[in-house]
Amino acid sequence: MSELDHQFVLEQWKKLYLVDAYEDWDVEVSPDVKQDFATIALFLDFKTSKSSGEEKEIFEGIKKASLIILDFLEIQIIDNPEEKKIQLIKKESSRVRDEKLAKEIWG
Repeated sequence: MSELDHQFVLEQWKKLYLVDAYEDWDVEVSPDVKQDFATIALFLDFKTSKSSGEEKEIFEGIKKASLIILDFLEIQIIDNPEEKKIQLIKKESSRVRDEKLAKEIWG
């Protein structure tokens, strides 16, 4: 596998999202999130947005795949208006949450 170019993906993402009202915002990646995973998350977010102008089926397919992969990587992308930041944070995946719930219910 080739090296993920975090800086390139980040710059492409910023060109698309940090415009107009978000022009003076920044992107912050939580220390709990691995850089390669953050790069994948930003790339998926960028590609989903870029595909939104294509056929609806293509967009919905990419959007669904992106959400599944972000859940698997345990990453959530949120905006923080108070700090003017888009943040990539670690979150519990639905897979882990489901396993915990099953253990609580059935032991």
